[in-house]
Amino acid sequence: MKDLPDIKKIKILEKNSQKSGSGILYEELLGIWKFKYVWGKELDEIKNVPSSILQVLSARLELKCKNKEDQINYDIKNSINFGLLNITFLGSAELKGLRPLLTFYFKELKISISNFPIFNKELKKPEDKKMPFFFTCRN
Repeated sequence: MKDLPDIKKIKILEKNSQKSGSGILYEELLGIWKFKYVWGKELDEIKNVPSSILQVLSARLELKCKNKEDQINYDIKNSINFGLLNITFLGSAELKGLRPLLTFYFKELKISISNFPIFNKELKKPEDKKMPFFFTCRN
């Protein structure tokens, strides 16, 4: 596995990407992404407590191809596990713009113990202006 750049390098990559685009490709985002670190917005330090919690809970984000002809949209799955308890959000994501941003929303929340579902709820799509996103950047 490739070492991650430090926060200063990430901020430089982000700034350059905001100006001229990241050049990241659809295929490069497919797969399972595990959360490793959380940084504060103002400080250039790793937030140890949230980072540790996400690691202990095996937090992960999965992006799958929605349609082979469509190189913009993804199925998105965000999940955490705590022992036998699994909490999963399922939805759609779209790669937008030059930077690009990965906008997403979750359509469904599922909670299960082992593989036995105990809770399932449909979620409303937020307004376009309120859609959450991930900033994508190639290092």
